Amino acid sequence: MTDGRFGVSTGAYYPDVSGLRPRVDRARQEEWPFVELLAEDAAQVADVRSLVADGTCGAFARVSAHAPIDPVDLSQLPRGLPTILHPDRYPDAGPLAEDAVFENMDVAKAFGRTAADLAAVFERNPDAGFCLDVAHVWTNDPTLALGHELLDAFGDRLRQVHVSGIEADGRHRPTTADDLALYEPLLDRCGGVPWILETLLA
Repeated sequence: MTDGRFGVSTGAYYPDVSGLRPRVDRARQEEWPFVELLAEDAAQVADVRSLVADGTCGAFARVSAHAPIDPVDLSQLPRGLPTILHPDRYPDAGPLAEDAVFENMDVAKAFGRTAADLAAVFERNPDAGFCLDVAHVWTNDPTLALGHELLDAFGDRLRQVHVSGIEADGRHRPTTADDLALYEPLLDRCGGVPWILETLLA
């Protein structure tokens, strides 16, 4: 663990650990203060509900969820849980309303990469929050100026940050010290919200 600002996505344990509950157990054993429950499919949406309902996540200071990439019925996700949505897959939060948190997309996506794209999403979803994915920013703009533009536009909506190592085509890889140093100018603007590692530290 780097410090108390970082948490972990359960997706960071793929493929070493199978299943959502065992991944949450590992995050708890490693004493991460924050956890993001990545639902990979509709079946794991039910696992998210169960983990929240049975108190398994009670050891964490903050719990969020990540909706499956392939769209599901959002009414099946638990209420009151910040839930990350990809704007190219879920343009409307529907029943999630204030729980929805839209993240900026990587270079491989056709929509959701720019401030203009996200402005359109927030116009349709005025109560939604924003998740800045600093690695996705880098794939679109290695200078990271795009990240500052996104924070200037949507910083008042910021609920969470995603951090990972990433290749130029959007493929994730372990997060390195060099990655963290590169992202530092953006992370310095994101105090007060959890920084979630989507890939483990190398």
